[in-house]
Amino acid sequence: MLFRNAVFAGGGSRCLWQLGFWDGANSQGRGLNETVDYAASTSAGCAMAIAAMLDRAGEALALFQELTDKNPGNIHWKNLKPGSGKPLLPHIGMYREALQQFLGPDDLANLAGKRLEFLMARYPRYLPSGPGALLAFAIYGVEKHLTGTLHPQWTRKLGFTPMVRGNHDVDHAHGLVDIVLASSCVPPVLPGKGYEGQRVLDGGVIDNAPAHLADGREGRTIVLLSKRYRNPLPRAGTRVYVQPSEQIRIDKFDYANPAGLQDVYDLGLRDGMAFARTAQL
Repeated sequence: MLFRNAVFAGGGSRCLWQLGFWDGANSQGRGLNETVDYAASTSAGCAMAIAAMLDRAGEALALFQELTDKNPGNIHWKNLKPGSGKPLLPHIGMYREALQQFLGPDDLANLAGKRLEFLMARYPRYLPSGPGALLAFAIYGVEKHLTGTLHPQWTRKLGFTPMVRGNHDVDHAHGLVDIVLASSCVPPVLPGKGYEGQRVLDGGVIDNAPAHLADGREGRTIVLLSKRYRNPLPRAGTRVYVQPSEQIRIDKFDYANPAGLQDVYDLGLRDGMAFARTAQL
């Protein structure tokens, strides 16, 4: 069971499970870094895809743990004081800092032999940004809650359309950071300024595990989810879905819990090792 493609679901801090899984599978001889030359993702999974494809998962975990260890909480109430000039929510600043520290000037060249594609959700023209974001996330949440589906459809019916950009669309690492942040736009926690002059939201409102982006590509695709689903996963075929073996306890917007990040990674490590030992080679 060799994989040529990998899809990283969104899910905020829960996505550290994916890096643990990646390292765990590789530690048992799965060789994902040697065989996978295409990765697709959205939201926080984009950062995980970059770290995995650069074979620097451990470094990414350590960096975000360092930043979260310095963060006193997920809401900075003291910044409500008039004249503070600082944000109430620290998430977007921390996310940007992590990406900028992690990606060096040579990393775009290091990724040149691979293709990464990240999904954003483009607003329909008729919807204003504020109400449109609320409506999109509400519809997405209702569909997930009622159906438990892996690949939602309802926000597309509202008029949200996919916009895909990746490492081959930019010529410097900062450009890749801009794509990741645009793909992760969840106001007010992770506000964004759009991309290429267009209003965009977190691509997860279209599909939080955008496996369709790998359709038509050669070889098998491993789809790394970031939470457990109540419905059975699809049977292994061209796509192979994997999910955490137990419910992840950290919240996706918890940016103040370095120990929790380690727990998530460690669960992924165990799950990846178990997968590599039991999946047919």
